[in-house]
Amino acid sequence: MRFSSELLEEIRNRCDIVDIISGYVTLKPAGKNFKGLCPFHEEKTPSFMVSPQKQLFHCFGCGEGGNIFNFIMKFEKVEFPEAVEILAKKAGITLPTEGKGENFLYLQKERLYKLNNLAAKYYEECLARTSLGEKVIDYLKKRGIKENTVKKYRLGYAPPTGNLLITFLRKKGYSTDDLSKAGLVKGNKTEGRYVDYFRNRIIFPIFKVAGEIVGFGGRVLDNSLPKYINSPETLIYNKGENLYNLNFAKEEIRQRNEAIMVEGYTDVLIAQQYGFNQGVASLGTALTTKQVELIKRFTDRVLIAYDADSAGNMATLRGLDLFVKNGIEVKVIALPRGYDPADFLIKKGAQAFQFLIDNSLSLIDYKLRLLYTQYNRHTIEGKVRIIKEILPTLGALDNEVERRAQIKRISEELNLSEEAILIELRNYKRGTKKFTPANQIKTEVEDGNIRAEKILMGAMLGSKEIAEQVLREVSEEDFSVPLHQQIVSVIGHLLRENKEIDPQKVIDDLEDKESAKVISRLLLEEDKFFNQKVVFGCINTIKNYKLTRKIKELEKKARRLDEKIKKSEKIEESDLKELEEIAQQLKIRSTK
Repeated sequence: MRFSSELLEEIRNRCDIVDIISGYVTLKPAGKNFKGLCPFHEEKTPSFMVSPQKQLFHCFGCGEGGNIFNFIMKFEKVEFPEAVEILAKKAGITLPTEGKGENFLYLQKERLYKLNNLAAKYYEECLARTSLGEKVIDYLKKRGIKENTVKKYRLGYAPPTGNLLITFLRKKGYSTDDLSKAGLVKGNKTEGRYVDYFRNRIIFPIFKVAGEIVGFGGRVLDNSLPKYINSPETLIYNKGENLYNLNFAKEEIRQRNEAIMVEGYTDVLIAQQYGFNQGVASLGTALTTKQVELIKRFTDRVLIAYDADSAGNMATLRGLDLFVKNGIEVKVIALPRGYDPADFLIKKGAQAFQFLIDNSLSLIDYKLRLLYTQYNRHTIEGKVRIIKEILPTLGALDNEVERRAQIKRISEELNLSEEAILIELRNYKRGTKKFTPANQIKTEVEDGNIRAEKILMGAMLGSKEIAEQVLREVSEEDFSVPLHQQIVSVIGHLLRENKEIDPQKVIDDLEDKESAKVISRLLLEEDKFFNQKVVFGCINTIKNYKLTRKIKELEKKARRLDEKIKKSEKIEESDLKELEEIAQQLKIRSTK
């Protein structure tokens, strides 16, 4: 959902940034600003600054910065809409729930959340108040799932009869089309025949991080297949973008700085009963980048507790390289063959499980142990297969010291030279190198030019008059860094609208974390930007840099024409025009 600039401004006005951040960080006065230890990286000397005047924060240690929305997004590990909701609640502001246009998608999602919540209540009632539900409760007890867990996770039961949920929800005012959009029914719209999507299954509501129910998982009570099914994908549910139990586990994960990833719903439920409240499960899908990003919001360490069969599957383990690529430490808990985490905890207890955690192996160590059992490391063929399988994990390591240490160890264990492994690794990385779009390639430019651009942006953000003056002399295209161009473009737009240059609005309009960092740093540095002499000097630096680039282009054209003349090639009219342009530009240059 997009929020109007007026609403965002009202929230900012009611939420003083010093008061809000003081609830998370101990701040002490430092001149006209406040200073404290940065909550986003470890430090002993405070480098985290908050400005009550500018309503911005910036850490001069790690570079994080922005306005109050950026702080909440970073600290609470949420996206912009959730940050707005958090601050609106603190400010006592009710967010819009009705409207058209930009609010339409938001309203659709809200309707599906309410529908799913009603469906969950229906399934809960079927479990708690029907004769069939009593048998399911007995089944859950035999599986070791306690009553308080059933209530906490809102477990339910879907009866075998075909359309009881449809009938229930229609009485609540929902159409079959609504139910179809929520993934609660299946059938043929043309013939008008629909049945409940889940029938005769234990129901596990799936929550998003913020706590809303986005879908359901259903498990059979016997050995029929498929054993588990999940809701189809909907406007609010994508199995590759969610993790089961993250809504309940996120605080424990943050405090312990570790998550335990398991495969099934039952593994999560049993683990939390034994005190391991940091467990999450993927939803019947291979690990995705979105799921890795979700976990990274709360921790940089993940313990993998798959059952022995899955953990022994190299295809499954290959997917875990996504964690390594994203800078997350991965450890694998080696469960005995025939056990999943739930079975192990019930039969062996929490202490035995903690012992496995304490003795867990790094991903690369675990993979090597498996590979050494699968391939004969004393044969050439075996060595080739082992190196081929381990290269993706080696390539994912971003710590060169660790990578070199692992290569040294592998070379000794396989009796291969380190150079041979390094050559294979370089070949592998060349083969997996991705194309970088031109607009993301960092162009090397003069340090003085970049500094001039930053000083001018700081001056423009601090003064409407200076912004007008600068844009009379140079345009956004004259700035060489794409991010700088975007910031100057927003400033120019505000001027054309005859609005004040509010850095808060610039940050909100850009909706970009990097721009928030740049702007907060510029405005929390000294007010040297407002020196007219410095501003004019920076304008000249940018003009000269632009002219220098232009001259280099013209000189390149001149060399090309010179080659033509030397080879006695025909000179076209367009060539003569180019020569005139070169002469004119060089004349301008000589007067500078």
